[in-house]
Amino acid sequence: MSKNIPDTWYLPEELEIEPFVADLAEAFGVAVEQAGQHRRIFYDSFDWRLYRKKWLLECTEEGWRLCEYGSGRTRAALADISCQGPRFAWDFPDSSLQRLLHTALDVRCLLPLVTLDERRTRVRILNRDEKTVAFLYLEELHVQEGERVLRTVRLQGVRGYVKKYRAVRRFLEQYGINESASPHFEFEEGLKAVGRTPGDYSSKFTIRLDPAMTAGQAARTIFLQLLGVMERNLPGIFDDLDSEFLHDFRVAIRRTRTGLAQFKKVLPAETTALFKNEFAWLGRVTGPTRDLDVYLLYRDDYLARLPEVLQPGLDEFFQDLARRRQEEFKRLVRALQAPRYREIVSSWREYLQSDREEEPAAAGMPVTDFARQIIYRRYRRVMKDGRAITDRSPDESLHRLRIQCKKLRYALEFFTSLFPEEDMTRVIKQLKKLQNNLGDFNDLSVQQDMLRRHLAELRTGSRKNLQLAAALGGLLTNLYHEQERVRKRFATTFQRFGDSDNTALFKRLFADSRARGRQK
Repeated sequence: MSKNIPDTWYLPEELEIEPFVADLAEAFGVAVEQAGQHRRIFYDSFDWRLYRKKWLLECTEEGWRLCEYGSGRTRAALADISCQGPRFAWDFPDSSLQRLLHTALDVRCLLPLVTLDERRTRVRILNRDEKTVAFLYLEELHVQEGERVLRTVRLQGVRGYVKKYRAVRRFLEQYGINESASPHFEFEEGLKAVGRTPGDYSSKFTIRLDPAMTAGQAARTIFLQLLGVMERNLPGIFDDLDSEFLHDFRVAIRRTRTGLAQFKKVLPAETTALFKNEFAWLGRVTGPTRDLDVYLLYRDDYLARLPEVLQPGLDEFFQDLARRRQEEFKRLVRALQAPRYREIVSSWREYLQSDREEEPAAAGMPVTDFARQIIYRRYRRVMKDGRAITDRSPDESLHRLRIQCKKLRYALEFFTSLFPEEDMTRVIKQLKKLQNNLGDFNDLSVQQDMLRRHLAELRTGSRKNLQLAAALGGLLTNLYHEQERVRKRFATTFQRFGDSDNTALFKRLFADSRARGRQK
């Protein structure tokens, strides 16, 4: 008997409720309370951020409740907040629920995954003194967007009346009520009804390749998965649910473009050239909206960087960004609804799923040998470019190194499953530290460029623009000093990435096969 979740069983299909309750009343004293109808909605982000923390978020007419998956223990709750109100964590009033959701969701919105209409009858089991000694809940749940109806009975004991609980349990068994339901069966069965599976989408790229594959087979498998990521995120982009749909869509495009370069000797030259051009176009048409999404997400960070007296000057700045974002978003939607986009997706899928024999000879290369060559080549390029950077090197040199690191990262992720998991986790972890340093440096550089352009476009004369200019000036100074600090950390960060242990690991994993490949 769980402390937080009553024991629950499915009712046999043939069981009729009214005769069952009448028999129950003969066996025990009961008080039947009028059936009530309620709506229950379970929420999570598109990429299951709550579920991955083993949390379950439910909203009813009484309010919101976040519980632990499995035990049912309530982590936080908030009453009298409509299910139709909050979309993001920051939409909730300041509370423990809001803070917990913020740590899990960050910028992702809540989506209603399962909606159930529940009809519940509560039966109180009474003793001779008319005192309640157990509760029985007869429930009928209709899953929206599904035809299945779930019928269950829940038994909840009362402290000090264990014998009565057992007696009621034996009564239930006599009616064939033996099939236990999991503690969160409503959520789990509701997901099945709407065709979802917990964790069926993740922003993290993972793919399992068969070592027996050829490079050509691996390429098609990787590209098909990336195409699937793009298609899964497209509806969320059109509905403008949150910024991460477009982000994941663009990351899939970037990975595809990088893959086309890495697999250029595996795919036919004309195919590579065609789709490099088409995916480059997709990168261009999706870029402006994503850039503005990122700038808008900087709002709280920018305000925190400024003295309070300068903060109001940014109001007009962010209002202007929001207006521009809406304009760019309309252009983006038109582009993704245009025949060119549909043609790219359909022809790319058709090629990847075809069984063509005119592919280059390299397509037949064992995938593991191919992976070693690609990864080690990328690694050596990163080391060469990184060693050439000094304190006097221009910012562009760090930007180019960041791009090379990203290509190495994508190559590692494409082929992770072919190498020992522990070793791959280690090399990716080391690379991520270098990428974080270079990414921070580049982000700060891009932000300053954007702020300088905005400052240059300001018209003089108005008090509002004067306040904005002061705020932008303050931000530019703050960001510049932070970028200087990030740059000073580069040498140490790169030195750690290139230390003897990491170098030896890259060589052991990837270099030997490459040497064998050269000898062939």
